[in-house]
Amino acid sequence: MLPRAILLLLLAGCPRESTPTAPPQSCLDAQLASRSLNQFGDPPDTMYPGGTPLFDEKSGKRTEREAYVFAKHPEIARACGR
Repeated sequence: MLPRAILLLLLAGCPRESTPTAPPQSCLDAQLASRSLNQFGDPPDTMYPGGTPLFDEKSGKRTEREAYVFAKHPEIARACGR
């Protein structure tokens, strides 16, 4: 068995696990939340064909979420410095 002093030194030198923190919220997400809008800038109960408004099934093109929301809500773009 280890002497008590060595045991205490070993225990004291062990770093404590820190509680994981949530990643910082982006300006876009904070603005949407403050307006009670979903992640695409629409009312929370909005449903989309194909599951997302970011993909145009006719053209096959995808739009970035930030560009999509900022085009729909220029006031959010301004609030986020865009």
